[in-house]
Amino acid sequence: MWKVPGSFPIPSGVFPGRIIRVKGDTPSCAKRFGINLQCGPKMYPGEDIAFHFNPRFTQNCVVRNHYDCSKWGVEEISDGLPMKSGDCFEALIYCYYNFFKVEVNGKFVCEFTHRIPYRKITHILVDGDVTVEEIDFAGGSPPQDPNLQIPCVLPIPKGMHPGRRVRVRGATPPGVKKFSINLQCGPKLYPDEEIAFHFSPRFEENAVVRNHYASSKWGNEEREGTLSLNSGESFEVFIHCYQDSYKVSLNGKPICDFFHRISVDKVSHVMVDGDVMVFEIAFDPSEDPVPLEN
Repeated sequence: MWKVPGSFPIPSGVFPGRIIRVKGDTPSCAKRFGINLQCGPKMYPGEDIAFHFNPRFTQNCVVRNHYDCSKWGVEEISDGLPMKSGDCFEALIYCYYNFFKVEVNGKFVCEFTHRIPYRKITHILVDGDVTVEEIDFAGGSPPQDPNLQIPCVLPIPKGMHPGRRVRVRGATPPGVKKFSINLQCGPKLYPDEEIAFHFSPRFEENAVVRNHYASSKWGNEEREGTLSLNSGESFEVFIHCYQDSYKVSLNGKPICDFFHRISVDKVSHVMVDGDVMVFEIAFDPSEDPVPLEN
């Protein structure tokens, strides 16, 4: 049993990919409780609070906020609760590059865009009408490359050419709708660059959309086949460039082909965007381009 109110250190801190789990129960007379991700060990109001998660049973709502420089920010409030007073619960707080996402008892509850950098968070504090049975931390080590913040755009060393593979390794959050990987002709974000290959898993549609974007217009979509990836799962995508097409595999299984509509020698960057965390983007092999066939 964990003492409430109580402040507890977070081993290795908070970073994209980190998952914080709080398991407990509330008394039948519970009015509210709070979970704070904060920038030090002291009780409120002694520390800045990066994320204040506050179910309020008497008001039937969930309040989110931050506390900085001795002032509360603007509240975010959503009606309805994922639990009733007297219930047991398991709350999962997922950290992403731009926001936290919260799930309670397996159901999505809310998102909260970072207002204080997650790197400053050192402790979790729990307070209110609640008994805490477990607090634990998952998610391994912090990503090594700070350049992989979403949306991320990376140059392709020596450019795209037949024989080159692009590998993207990452994970999707629960409730993900879509994400995309673009092979594009410059470093700017859509719609400011032409896109030679747009690869977009759509989870609600159980489809993988492929397309290109040129002269400020999208081409004809291709979406044959189904999506062999569930929300909340990790993934590894390989995009292999051939003379006439890109061939894509997802977690070791072929998923689609896409015939070139824009010459591969114009492709200079890879861009990843959407509901996704990226752990690694790699390019291989690194040798000089294979000449295109006439």
